[in-house]
Amino acid sequence: MMLGGVGFQVGLDEARRKQLAAQRQAVVRAPQAPAALTPDIVEQLKGLKALHDDGVLSPEEFQMAKRKVLGG
Repeated sequence: MMLGGVGFQVGLDEARRKQLAAQRQAVVRAPQAPAALTPDIVEQLKGLKALHDDGVLSPEEFQMAKRKVLGG
């Protein structure tokens, strides 16, 4: 009986890993943004910070994605 619960949790963990990997790829492939800080850029930076705080992005990935959003 307990095995079903463990199997279910493994499936949830795998789904979460796939979701995080997809989010990382979306961040890495983000288009270049203009230099001015528009509300859209601010929202993108907030999203990146949230991903970083949640442990989805490493500090290096966060910095790289931030540079892309800021166009640098």
